[in-house]
Amino acid sequence: MIYMHENNIDGKISSNYNGLKDKLMDFKKNVYIPFKSSILAITFIKENMESFTKATKLFNDYYNTLLLFSRENGIKSQSKFESTFLEEISCYLFKDIPEIKTNTFGIFNKGIYAGLKIDNDNHISILKKDVDFCIGKKSTIKIDNQYTAELIIPIIAVEVKTYLDATMFGEVKSSSKAIRSATPNSKAYILMGYKDLSDEHIISARQDSTLTEIFVLRKNKTSPMDESTLFEYWKEITQAISDVHSINKVITPGKLLNP
Repeated sequence: MIYMHENNIDGKISSNYNGLKDKLMDFKKNVYIPFKSSILAITFIKENMESFTKATKLFNDYYNTLLLFSRENGIKSQSKFESTFLEEISCYLFKDIPEIKTNTFGIFNKGIYAGLKIDNDNHISILKKDVDFCIGKKSTIKIDNQYTAELIIPIIAVEVKTYLDATMFGEVKSSSKAIRSATPNSKAYILMGYKDLSDEHIISARQDSTLTEIFVLRKNKTSPMDESTLFEYWKEITQAISDVHSINKVITPGKLLNP
């Protein structure tokens, strides 16, 4: 399992970020580790709705403490101290799905397959992209007798943003399009803290097949994460994973493109 936020904290401790090594060590020991232990003890299944209520409170309480610590100690947003926590939420939510527990699929965030190209020496090279959260399958292939390559084939690719504005929205759509073009049965999502772009962009995106869905956790910058949205996000991703093995079936009579 990948813990992006914990890795970010550890990196800041190792580099003594802004001279905050001791404070960061104390924060990790007394705030992050207790939170992580509590959230890992929760089992996320559809029949246990109480787990999402409990998890939402833990997420909100920790995030508020994180924001306060960040503000009091001058930690810049560019350091991803806060945003990596939003990325890490998905690692907790989907830890209990059968395909993850059995290692049928894995959780990744780097080197995701995004296509092939022919380079200047007529060799085929693999295009890869980093994403904030990915559920996929690692496979090994041999390309044109040149070399053996390891691919991470995405099933679910999620871009996570503290907030989303028009500029970032365009960048995310471009990245998602590359991944979905390379792996046609993959699905691309955005998970954001709050929306900071006009409704027109969202309405337009509804007519565009680049993104599968967008989830907004908070009504605005200061409001808490919404429990029902977390649950809807969980349902969407778990259903998409379940659908992987049935997507190649064509049954008649009935609808054929979106059965």
